[in-house]
Amino acid sequence: FKCVELQNKSGLELLAEMESLKLPARPVIEMDRKKIGPKAKQHMGALLAAFANTKPEQIVESLNSQKSHVFDVGAEKITLDLDDFIIGFDAKDGYAYSQRDSLIVFISTSRNREMMARGLVKDLARRLQTLRKEQGYNPTDVLSCAHVLDLDPESLEMAKEKSKDLAFLVRVKTVDFDSAPQTKDDDIDGQKIRIWIE
Repeated sequence: FKCVELQNKSGLELLAEMESLKLPARPVIEMDRKKIGPKAKQHMGALLAAFANTKPEQIVESLNSQKSHVFDVGAEKITLDLDDFIIGFDAKDGYAYSQRDSLIVFISTSRNREMMARGLVKDLARRLQTLRKEQGYNPTDVLSCAHVLDLDPESLEMAKEKSKDLAFLVRVKTVDFDSAPQTKDDDIDGQKIRIWIE
């Protein structure tokens, strides 16, 4: 993870600092309708349409360089200043964020292979430990083999990569993914599997 300190900034300054630090934030911009009413007058509908069709990044760029943004509304042009906007941020796709007081945390929402493999091993271990208990084995005994059959190809590959971890969690010497003397049906996230322990 990466930890950075942002100065007490808000709005456009905060966005600029986040961008310079390469944080996964994107601008969220609204017009302050109370302030733009006198400027827009009878063109309010056209201004709202022009605003909706303008990317927030374009508005931010104009505000950074000129402290205003010009909207074409038919034959007229309406210039809105920095104060006419309410500027915030949201997390980019693939991230989520939480904010409390001056603390902002971004976290990736994409699952990587390592996390998926760890989760799979823990799921398998829980099921094998339950089976072990059902069969009356002593929790401290190290058994010879755990058997896991019918995993899909991707899950099988991940489970094989983590077979030592699985063996440790279930207290067995080896894990077999090819055969079993007998099996018990189970499932992981809707995927039907067969397991056994001896």
